[in-house]
Amino acid sequence: MTLLTPEWSRDLRTRASHPNLAAARQAVDAQLDAYRASLPPVPDQQAGYYHDFFCPVHATQLLFDPRSPRRHVCPVCGTVFSGEPYDSAWLWSVNDMLSDAALKFAFRSHLEPGTSRAGSDAAEAARILETYARRYLHLKPAPTVYEEEPGIATWQNLDESVWIARLCWAYALLAETLSDETRELVTRQLFRPAAKHIRRVRCREIHNVSNWNNAALVTLARVLEDDRLLEEALRGDLGLAAQLEQGVTREGLWWEVSLSYHYYSLDAIVRTLRILKATGESFDDGGVVRRMFLAPIQVSLPDLKLPSVNDCWHFIGLEEKVGHGIPDADGFYETAYAWFREPGFAWILGRNYRSRPRTCFEALLDGAAEIPGGEPPAQNSRLFPEAGLALLRGGGARKRQNYLLLKAGRHGGVHGHRDQLRIQLCGSGSPLIPDLGTPGYGIELNHTWYQQTASHATVLVDGESQPPVRGRLDRFSDEDDFTRVDASASWEEGAYAGVRMRRTLLWRDTHFIDLFQVRCPAERDLYWVCHVNGELVRGAPGLESASPLSGGGGLRHVRLDGETPESPDSRLRWSHRDGSLDLHLAGPFGRLLVGDSPSNPASQRLSTVIRRRRADRTVFASVFAIGGTDQDPAIREVAGSWRDEDSWRLTLSTPAGPEEWRVGADSDNIQLMK
Repeated sequence: MTLLTPEWSRDLRTRASHPNLAAARQAVDAQLDAYRASLPPVPDQQAGYYHDFFCPVHATQLLFDPRSPRRHVCPVCGTVFSGEPYDSAWLWSVNDMLSDAALKFAFRSHLEPGTSRAGSDAAEAARILETYARRYLHLKPAPTVYEEEPGIATWQNLDESVWIARLCWAYALLAETLSDETRELVTRQLFRPAAKHIRRVRCREIHNVSNWNNAALVTLARVLEDDRLLEEALRGDLGLAAQLEQGVTREGLWWEVSLSYHYYSLDAIVRTLRILKATGESFDDGGVVRRMFLAPIQVSLPDLKLPSVNDCWHFIGLEEKVGHGIPDADGFYETAYAWFREPGFAWILGRNYRSRPRTCFEALLDGAAEIPGGEPPAQNSRLFPEAGLALLRGGGARKRQNYLLLKAGRHGGVHGHRDQLRIQLCGSGSPLIPDLGTPGYGIELNHTWYQQTASHATVLVDGESQPPVRGRLDRFSDEDDFTRVDASASWEEGAYAGVRMRRTLLWRDTHFIDLFQVRCPAERDLYWVCHVNGELVRGAPGLESASPLSGGGGLRHVRLDGETPESPDSRLRWSHRDGSLDLHLAGPFGRLLVGDSPSNPASQRLSTVIRRRRADRTVFASVFAIGGTDQDPAIREVAGSWRDEDSWRLTLSTPAGPEEWRVGADSDNIQLMK
């Protein structure tokens, strides 16, 4: 029985024998040696929820030891966790490890048919397949059940899809060597029930989970030779074509606007296209997949980290991991360059391979034997209108760039954060005002802090988080000497009914003016929040004791040092390894609160400042100045002169001379006077 085309198998073996990919072959060999020494047994119980496998205090994933089903250690504090939900959550990694082992053993046996090692590898992969097949319909349920979209071997059908797709690949690679009895067992007791189950409980919307459901169903359809199932998974209402057309913005970003879920969706899409190519089936993606590889490069931070918008792992970047349970950046861009030959994709690979060998598995599956030097895509200020992101970049070498990202778009669904009009800032290439992203979903701090408004650099009302709403990017323009961005958000009902917010940013590379207007139907308590990754070396003098903050918006996690009245002399400075950040506060003035708050991971802290006032309408006017280690402050002094409540003049004293800004009513007419 042959499932993979002879051409695909020939190309795979030719690629794997190329000297440039010797390190990748050796990496597979080393991983399989480790698997033989430490593979856990196939579970007899359904796995629990992956996101429960986190330390609830430090928001850090526990260490996975395949030989320790009852003892799980926090890498930060050394605390040992046991019992539920940790023991069941441990089984997520067991299923992940076993399915990957089956795939890799089958892969190596396919590369060198007829050898004794190939026979041993095929036997190990077949053992895993056969054991899962015998147990699949008889697994004991996990202690907690995911009622909406459950799995059978796993807690949810998303994990079921990832797991079964790997086992299908193992089967396809082994198909010519399996006995009739084994093929019958695996297809009848594992693949057909899995296909039926996933079709029944699959996600019913345009969603990252739907892409994994489709990846599983397409792969199952190919190994089961089920053309009807294949057509449904590719071109049905929830199929691959619909996901690409409706789920990807014109800029190439996945609609949930989380770079973790962008790559998570992209991995599922790549795996779907890969099995189609390997089995001789064609599919036209209309250029969408190429844009999905390109967009993260365009939005990346100066150090090639990725902005952690919404539910997004905070640690991801284009020279390292881009998510959890998916390939690293080099794995994605091996596929991207091999499929599209885009110079920017070769550049990313070059950046990755400056400091590490070419060992990723995707280089063997898809990679080009030779990777030329490449050029980075244009790095400039730009708008991502459908994604709701405005990006401002300074000049000079990328690694020393100043970078500002504003969010104002759709909420992001279940993975959205309540942070319309929030900003993220890098200065001299270093993260200054971060977006914290997310830790594991199973811990309380994720829900009470990371997803709430107060953990972001924006405004909240009465201490409560912004209700989910779609923000708007109203203006993005390059003036003669500055770039201007206007964004807004408004609420028609609920706790924020009648509240209108507007943020205007005036960007000049080394500094920018931030005008945040808020209007309410009646007086409300307004909080302008900013978190800085640096040491506060010049703070607010005369701090008085401050009562702890409260409310459902996350403010209770801010640990206050004190508060003081704002004044025309209010200026704060933070130092960091690459320079400094100054914050000048312009009127009108209220109270200034200073303290610190959890970073990500929560064992680290951020310096936090809050501007608080009670009003029905106000503007928080601020000037941020970014300095390098060997530079004078970009702004020495800020003075404001108000003509009436909506029209004023702002004068900035800079090393090059004074800048005078005139701002008209509602910030509609803004001029930089020369």
